[in-house]
Amino acid sequence: MTNKNIRLKMDRSEYISKFDSLILNPPIREFYGQKEFFNVGYWQSETHNQEEACFNLMEKLLDFIPEKQGNILDVGCGLGATTSYLLKYYSPADVLGINISARQIERSTVNAPGCKFICMDAVQMEFEDDLFDNIICVEAAFYFDTRAKFLKEAWRVLKPGGNLILSDIIFENTQHFGDWIIPESNNVRDIQEYKNLYQQVGFQQVEFVGVTDECWLKHYRYLKSSIEEEFKAGKIDEQIYQTNVVGIDGLLDSSSIDYFLVSAKKPTKVPSHNF
Repeated sequence: MTNKNIRLKMDRSEYISKFDSLILNPPIREFYGQKEFFNVGYWQSETHNQEEACFNLMEKLLDFIPEKQGNILDVGCGLGATTSYLLKYYSPADVLGINISARQIERSTVNAPGCKFICMDAVQMEFEDDLFDNIICVEAAFYFDTRAKFLKEAWRVLKPGGNLILSDIIFENTQHFGDWIIPESNNVRDIQEYKNLYQQVGFQQVEFVGVTDECWLKHYRYLKSSIEEEFKAGKIDEQIYQTNVVGIDGLLDSSSIDYFLVSAKKPTKVPSHNF
């Protein structure tokens, strides 16, 4: 059965509930520290833990927007940690987050007070055209059904001259993940296919920065070492330890996974499109 068929069999509420269980899993929340991030982060030589890596990733992405002006939409905002970080540069009135999970939105309102949050699908945004100066999407686009639809929506709701920034992952195959996580219709297998999505929509000044080692690989090396420490301390049994380590080793050994930071701009003069 293909990923797409599995998603079709699973109704929307079941899918959201399953994802909520993943992101709200207590050991995962403990691993990410007090800030409720859910991404691999960006690891530098002086990075000490996952929380710091997540801060670094936000800084790397926001470097694509030197002026930090206007409003910003956080697409796939998770539990609101990314949205909260935006308050370092933007006022709460200029920050809005969307997510398909009402349960996650509830947590987001606590984690990013003063910001507005709406339960909304990234591929069917209920916003008027030309509304946002900036859009950020942190490690969420590969979940969408599909990226192409999301990019068209991002283009539509961005103002002319607006910025789209995101971190995203290309999987040549999805063998290491649950069948329900990445829809087959959204799987982009190489960088050229990925670049074409942006070009087809009309984005310009598109920049792709490959950071697989700094993000993906270093995250899973750190996660593996954390699990090894828990096992040595007797916090987890051998079966859980072995299951996790085998899975992580598979991800570390895979050559079919690429992690990118992406920046794209909607041109000031926008040609008409027939989406």
